[in-house]
Amino acid sequence: MAIRVLIADDSVSIRELLRWQMERLGYEVVGEAENAGQLVSLFRALRPNVVTLDLVMPNEDEMDALTAFRIIKKEAPWIPILVLSAVPFNKTRELFLEEGAFDYVVKPFGRNLKDALRKLERAFPDLRPQGLLGRVRKAY
Repeated sequence: MAIRVLIADDSVSIRELLRWQMERLGYEVVGEAENAGQLVSLFRALRPNVVTLDLVMPNEDEMDALTAFRIIKKEAPWIPILVLSAVPFNKTRELFLEEGAFDYVVKPFGRNLKDALRKLERAFPDLRPQGLLGRVRKAY
């Protein structure tokens, strides 16, 4: 079973990069949101296993990233949310981690994204992605 991921970022290029990176590791990207309102709607419709959240996105329908984060955590507190943001401030990082973010990775990602995804695999072994290693093992 692949980890079903919903990506939220206003940058098309970042969404493409995240999709490529996650699919390469065996995750299934089930949707992409470009603002917080769209994220909540897609979350409710698609029911992903994991959400990635950019903090600096356009506010649509008076909803910002923190509000979307809180809605998702209230409706599904078990869903890990990876905050992937260019906001490097410790206060912001601490706020999201205290409110239940699975991890907080500052852009540009580099190795930090891979580390966060591996941390996710360890925390949720039942949702371990079937990436290259998993496909090789299944072939034998």
